[in-house]
Amino acid sequence: MLTSSDLLRPGRQACDAGDDDNVHRRLLELLAESASELLQAEDLAPALDSIFARIHGEVRLDVFFHYAFDEPGQALDLVAWGGVPPERMIPWRRVGISDSVCSTLARDRRVLIGEHIQQSEDPTHATARAMGLQAFYGTPLLHKNRLLGTLAFGRRCCPRFSDTEIRFLQTLSSYVTLADHRIGVDRELRLRLQERDRMLAERGAIEQRMLELTRASALGSIAATVAHELNQPLSAAANYMAAIRLSPSSDEHVRGLNAAAEQQLQRAGEIIRRIRRMVHHGDLVLEARPVTGVLEEAMRLVRDAAPRPLPPMTISVAPDARFARFDNVQIVQVLANLLRNASEAAQDLPGAAIWLRAEPLSDTEIVLKVIDNGPGIASDKRDRLFQPGLAQSAPDSGTGLGLGLAISRHLIEGHGGRIWAEETPGGGATFAFTLPVAAALDAARDVPLPA
Repeated sequence: MLTSSDLLRPGRQACDAGDDDNVHRRLLELLAESASELLQAEDLAPALDSIFARIHGEVRLDVFFHYAFDEPGQALDLVAWGGVPPERMIPWRRVGISDSVCSTLARDRRVLIGEHIQQSEDPTHATARAMGLQAFYGTPLLHKNRLLGTLAFGRRCCPRFSDTEIRFLQTLSSYVTLADHRIGVDRELRLRLQERDRMLAERGAIEQRMLELTRASALGSIAATVAHELNQPLSAAANYMAAIRLSPSSDEHVRGLNAAAEQQLQRAGEIIRRIRRMVHHGDLVLEARPVTGVLEEAMRLVRDAAPRPLPPMTISVAPDARFARFDNVQIVQVLANLLRNASEAAQDLPGAAIWLRAEPLSDTEIVLKVIDNGPGIASDKRDRLFQPGLAQSAPDSGTGLGLGLAISRHLIEGHGGRIWAEETPGGGATFAFTLPVAAALDAARDVPLPA
């Protein structure tokens, strides 16, 4: 490595190059500037271009070439060069370990210094002679005996380099070697970190998928059991209701109430059939429908089934969220679950209220929200709300199996959407889920008009 004493050491001079203190000081400054740039470089080629632009006038250099060694292919690839038009370098973009100067550097792994090239008959100087060079300095870039590439400088102005200039180029080349190795290590480290991140993401996706499959399996097992157990009492209740309707003693009012009860039993039966199809991966009945209709239907269902008056409910649908594509029975079921939760959470509080909102989320999704001003949900419990469990208190009934939200999640994910809970600004809870957007024209075409 070049030091002040090295530069001041007497030796041969190149042409009329001065060897005074100012020259040596300037060369040391150039080395310091070059070392600083190489230390910060993330890519060697632009750094070498910048360094060559800085030093070529000071050291009277006309050309430089940097090749990277392709070890598997046993060839050299041109990475950076200066002083030669690009079209002239086309044949030299990739060279084998043959007889050119840079190939000789890679093959013999030793420094080459060429002098009086125009008078030389050495075949390895042929390319240098064709470029009009008088002298060159070339070195293999070696790190712990591993060949990284080659670096060569040439001049046309005079037939040799001075000892001072050679020591300068030698020290600069050692800096380039270290920078080349560091950049290679950094690149390899980034690639390995990216691969690690990719593998971690893939592992996380697999674990998430396994968790979802486990939850779906548990949900399916519980849902199948519940559906089976409910089917018989519902059928018996339907038979009793039919008997009341057909009884001669039933008046018009009783028959009206009976018809309403039978309608709700039929709805319960349809929900059970849907649960069975869901467990057995049955197809959804997806249609483009008005969002206001499904919100109103769910609200009526919850009010009709409630044992006591519910908090006031307000529906708000944004113009860009009026239509969506969904299975009407399943989304009514989801909304009914959420509305029952909100009602039970807020109904004993003064000023209790519930809001149902539909808003655009993106060009392809809308979001439906059920918002209450009740006590809210602790943040550490939100992630567990949608998991089925027999031992825990159900978020939607207080004492049940905790199936309502778990089934709701399964139904929404079957639509390709997401469901989540969040805190309501000012207090309360917000349950939200997404549905795919449908245009008004689609809704008019998919939903039959009333007769």
